[in-house]
Amino acid sequence: MGLHLKWPLGARMLAALYAMSVVLKMLPASGTACPPRCRCENLLFYCDSQGFRSVPNATEPGPLGLSLRHNRLSELRGDEFAGFAHLTWLNLDHNQIAAVREDAFQGLYKLKELILSTNKIAHLPNTTFGQLLNLHHLDLSSNQLASLHPELFYGLRKLRTLHLRANALRTVPVRLFWDCRGLEFLDLSSNRLRSLARNGFAGLVRLRELHLERNQLTRLNLAHFLRLTSLHTLFLQWNKIANLTCAVEWTWATLEKLDLTGNALRAVDPAVFDALPNLKVLLLDHNQLGSLEAGTFRALGSLTTVGLSGNLWECGPGICPLAAWLGGFRGRWEHAVLCHAPDHAQGEDILDAVHGFRLCRNGSAPAPAATSPAPDRGPTADPAGRMSSSGYHAGGREPPTAAATPDGPFPEPDGALFTQRVITGTMALLFSFFFIIFMVFISRKCCPPALRRIRRFPGLQSHRQLRSQTRLHAAGASDQGPYDEYEPAHEGPFIIINGYGQCKCQQLPYKECEV
Repeated sequence: MGLHLKWPLGARMLAALYAMSVVLKMLPASGTACPPRCRCENLLFYCDSQGFRSVPNATEPGPLGLSLRHNRLSELRGDEFAGFAHLTWLNLDHNQIAAVREDAFQGLYKLKELILSTNKIAHLPNTTFGQLLNLHHLDLSSNQLASLHPELFYGLRKLRTLHLRANALRTVPVRLFWDCRGLEFLDLSSNRLRSLARNGFAGLVRLRELHLERNQLTRLNLAHFLRLTSLHTLFLQWNKIANLTCAVEWTWATLEKLDLTGNALRAVDPAVFDALPNLKVLLLDHNQLGSLEAGTFRALGSLTTVGLSGNLWECGPGICPLAAWLGGFRGRWEHAVLCHAPDHAQGEDILDAVHGFRLCRNGSAPAPAATSPAPDRGPTADPAGRMSSSGYHAGGREPPTAAATPDGPFPEPDGALFTQRVITGTMALLFSFFFIIFMVFISRKCCPPALRRIRRFPGLQSHRQLRSQTRLHAAGASDQGPYDEYEPAHEGPFIIINGYGQCKCQQLPYKECEV
């Protein structure tokens, strides 16, 4: 009553102020309303896992970022994001999007990151991304794309990364990436690619990393990558490549890592590696290689890491070129290189088998190829002085001081190495001896009573056993003595002393003593 007398509209004014405060809390600093069921922070709208079936409305000027992950969106219609003109990133992954209209992203000129992964997109119109001129990152992975329009990425000159993995792509159209001159990362892994077009990667002059692993490629010609003049890393593992060639004479000076793990290579043409003079990492694990020609790696002077494990190495005379190269290689290999055949050598390290079975003692094996000095590691040397690949791994030890001599690929132990081992063994024995002396000295100083008790214990035990035996013998003798050796010499009582004390006896005719 008093409030109404002083301020007649006080109650209504308080209710209005409360309502305005609630509304102001829902508005960002710029005045853009936050959609229901969303969390808004500094013009960033987070509407994840809220069951949205369509894009929520927004008022101008709109947010800078919008996340609609894990919702139920099934279609992106035209002008779907009309109220989001200032978006810089848009996250739509883990929805059920199956259809995307060609003008779905119309007006998003400032968009830099678009994520559409893990949806059901099977087709994209050729002008889908035509207005995203400032797009830097595009993720279309884990969809159902079976083909791409040749002009799909036209105009994306600022694109830096493109993810197309885990789709159903069978081919890469010619000049698909012709306008993506700024692309640095391209992922086409886990698709169904069977072959590559000669100009499929034309225009990618700045590409540094290319992923083609887990496809169905059966043959590979390095000439397909002729236009990738900046590529550093090429992943081709877990395909079905059985033929690796280079149809043109050229030098791929930028490539530093080539991964061919898990393919079907049975042989390698040495001319292929002649085009890769600066290759540092070569992985050929888990192929079907049985031997290598002499000089296969002669051009790889910069090689620091090689992978040759899991192949079908035939440890016969034909393995000598590979063994000679491994003996002189001062780089690193991740896993041991083991023999696959014959049966008596199966599972043996190649270098151990060559040395143990003397496969290359006839001089057929060439001397180790001259390679540039390895950075920091190499194969270890076993006690017999030969090199061994099984003792070298990624975290291996430092390279041995003894290297292969020009006389043969497998050096014998020298006098200096033998002397060093003798000195090392002697020092170890001396150290053990002085350590034992030191421990005894500490024991005497710290616990002398206990030590004396321990030292006297065996003597006490033996003394006690001797006393017990003496008493038992004396007891037996005293029991029989009075009866066997007693001869009465006079009449009357007398005292007999035995081992158990004394007793008073009376002489009787039948030699008995009554106590």
